Amino acid sequence: MKVRINRWYNSILTALLSLLGYGCSSENSLEMYGTPVLMYGVPSAEYKISGTVTNDNNEAVQGIKTSLKNVINYEGKKTVFGIDSVMTDAAGHYDVTLKGFPRNNEIKLMVEDVDGEANGAYQNDTIDIKYNDAQLIKEGTGTWDSGTFTIKQDIKLKKK
Repeated sequence: MKVRINRWYNSILTALLSLLGYGCSSENSLEMYGTPVLMYGVPSAEYKISGTVTNDNNEAVQGIKTSLKNVINYEGKKTVFGIDSVMTDAAGHYDVTLKGFPRNNEIKLMVEDVDGEANGAYQNDTIDIKYNDAQLIKEGTGTWDSGTFTIKQDIKLKKK
């Protein structure tokens, strides 16, 4: 007897819930709300960080390694991730691209003389990248894409 009551009860609940689900749908939802926007992922932007490495005499320095490091502060702990590194060319120019949304993190530009005495011996340096100096060069395409920004950071190295 109890089994029959449970089956009957489940059948009625199933029918009511099916009607409720059908009644909540609407053919006019596109007219009322517009095209649905898929919003998943992480807000992001592209930052192009570039500049020239020179010495005390304002001469370009070739063969200097420039590395971007992302420093994340999470629950009182700092974690450092390497993003990218490039060597300066004959004109002392470097160009590194960072994709993500790092405004809540710290970005450090590490400058290292890795070629020894080949172009002179220079002291290593660390520079904090400031996002307030970023210039918008291309608008984003939507809610999650903030666009493309450029940051110019020239570096003057001192001899060892």
